[in-house]
This record gives sequence, C-alpha cells and structure tokens, in this order.
Amino acid sequence: MNSVVGLLLLILCALAPAAGLAQMHQDEAGRWLNEAGGNPFGDSRFNPMADPTFNPMADPTFNPNVDPTFNPKADPAFNPMADPTFNPMGDAFLTDDGTTRYRSDLD
Repeated sequence: MNSVVGLLLLILCALAPAAGLAQMHQDEAGRWLNEAGGNPFGDSRFNPMADPTFNPMADPTFNPNVDPTFNPKADPAFNPMADPTFNPMGDAFLTDDGTTRYRSDLD
C-alpha cells in the first residue's frame, strides 16, 4: 500500500511543474497563443472566446484540455484546426456544463 501511495506522489510531483509551464502569450499580431503556437478556440482578434482575458477556459493554466502538453488537439502540429491563422473560429468550444469539446471529435 505504501508503494502505491509513493508512486502516486512521484507521478504528481513529476506532472505538477509541467502544468505550471503552460502559458498563453500574445504574438506580434496580437493573437493569444499557447506554447505550441496555437489556440484551439481560434483567433482571439475575431473570437472573444479565444481570449484568456475574457474566457479563462481558453488558458491552459485553468483548462488542461487546451494545454498542448497534455492534449495534442490543442497543438497545431497535430490538429490544423487549432491554428488560428487558418481557422479563426477554432476547433474547441464550451458546452453548457462548461466542458471543452472539439468539433473534430464530432465527425
């Protein structure tokens, strides 16, 4: 039993610093982007849901579903719909209960 608890603590300690590194930043055009250069909610200049100032669920600090470290759908290298340059409205949306879903999953 102690080894299971120790293993869980080790995993938690290993993942905690990675979760704190995910941040949003603005590029030279003023778009909010994650660390992979994408934003699954789209281009924040046209879609206010992509702006973490107005929608905290667009920030990987508060929503691991939009963190490219843990979810490849938030990384434009794996999901072109997460690239705000080519998809201003984005791939992600919030449901009525506040969970993040991806349009590419609905197919």
